[in-house]
Parts: sequence; C-alpha cells; structure tokens
Amino acid sequence: MKFYAVIFFICFVLFQSAITGIEGLRDMHMNVPEAVRLGDTITLSCNYDLESVALYTIKWYRNEEEFYRFVPKESPPSRVFVMPHLHVDVSRSNSTEVTLRDVERETSGVFKCEVSADAPLFQTDMRSSSLLVAEIPDEEPVLRSDVHKITPGARMTANCTTPGSYPFMNVTWLINDENADQRTGVQIQNSVVYYDALPGLETVRSTIVINSTQDLFKNGRMKLSCVASMYSLYKEIRDMEIMEDTPQIAPIREHSTHLEGVNSSSTNSVPKYFMRFSQFLIFSTHLWMRKLGD
Repeated sequence: MKFYAVIFFICFVLFQSAITGIEGLRDMHMNVPEAVRLGDTITLSCNYDLESVALYTIKWYRNEEEFYRFVPKESPPSRVFVMPHLHVDVSRSNSTEVTLRDVERETSGVFKCEVSADAPLFQTDMRSSSLLVAEIPDEEPVLRSDVHKITPGARMTANCTTPGSYPFMNVTWLINDENADQRTGVQIQNSVVYYDALPGLETVRSTIVINSTQDLFKNGRMKLSCVASMYSLYKEIRDMEIMEDTPQIAPIREHSTHLEGVNSSSTNSVPKYFMRFSQFLIFSTHLWMRKLGD
C-alpha cells in the first residue's frame, strides 16, 4: 500500500509541475578562489536559480564535513558547526555566500555547496571546488651568474633562488624575453629545498647552463631573466645582462734600424756586427798601407 502511495505522490508532483510550469533548481555554480594568501578574509559564493520554488536549505562542507547551514524557515536562519581552522563570519554569510576570516594554511581543502529546493519538487544539487591557502613572502628571488662577460661558443651557468614559501614557486627562465627551455643548448635543473629555520616553507633553486651562441647576443648583449611566480598571488622578475666578449686583434708595428751614413734600405738586411767588422777591416788596411809607405 505504501508503494502505491509513493507512486501517487510522485505522479501528483510531476502533474503539478507540468501545470504550473515549474522547472526547479538549475544554473547552479560556485565561485571559490583557486588560491588566497594566509590571513585573508574570503567570501565563497554558491549561485543557483530556483525559478518559482522556495529554498529549503543550503549547506557548506569542507572535505565532507559540514561547517555552515542556512535554512530560511528557521530563526535565526544561519547555523555554524565549529571546525578547526575555519572562522565563519555569520554577519556576512547568507543563502548564497559564506565568509571566512583569517584563513590558515590548514583551511585549504575541497569546499562543497549543497542546495535543496522546497516543496513540491524537493530537488537537491551539489557543486565542489578546491581552495589553497598560500604563504607568500615579501622578498624577491636572487639571481647570480658565474660570469658577466662571455665569448660566443663558451658555456655559462646562472642560479636563481626563490624566497621561502608554501607551496614552492614556479621558476621560468627567459633569454631576451623568450622562454629559454625552448632553445637548443640550454639545460635547466630545479631542486626544492626545505629549511629547519623556516618550518613548512620551501625554496626552489634553479640552475641554467647555456652554451652561448652568436645569435643570443643583440648589440653585444644578452638579457637573462628569472621569473618566480605562484598562481596570481606572486610574480617577481630578476634580470641581468651578459656582455659579449669579442677578442681584440693586436696591431702590427713596423721596426727599422737606421745607421748613420748608411742607406737604411740596404742596412735593414745587414746585421750590426757585420757593419762594425767592415769598418774595423777598412781602418786596419789604412794603417797597414801607411806603414808600408813609411
């Protein structure tokens, strides 16, 4: 008998819906930020269209646990279920929004919104979205290179270290404002470092090795950039210029030997000792001739 009663009730509801043109719950969607900063106050929204049907209840969950409920027929309509790391601002929460104050890293999770329509349809629908609470530093990344001047064809190395954060940052290298990982002769290696002095924070050390070629230099300069980013919360760029080191050819100097009383064109090929010996021979012959005359 109960079975027939249930069937009759369902048919009655469908008949009433057809007569009144009720479509019920539709166009439901959530608006939850992908990532927010530690300590922020954020508002999560759940939008829907009930047509002409009244709202029965709206429930909010984090990781399958309910933390906020709104029931229009109750007084007060809002009810908060105490959960660690969740601080609901009831004055700013209603049938479509819930506001969280001073979010913590542990606030992160999968948030769900469940909407139920009132009679005669009693429809229920749910949407979910993930939220990450990030710890963002105020510092900038540090960029260092082993050289600031290099000859085309030589190899150079540069390092980029991000400040401590949670989660760790993404590092991108640019050469002349273009992605370096798409170039041949470029090697990039990233490592994540955990510090005891900064519990829970992570630092990225990225190393780039470049086999420099002539096409990397524009007007004798190569621009190297390190981009550290995390979602839409953080983005810092550090730049440096690497100068092209072109070898200079030493000028050739001409040297000539000039002897007094001797044509320089003929003496360039005569060693000094040979000239002195000739002079000595002439002088000795002259003395010998004088002795013969005596």
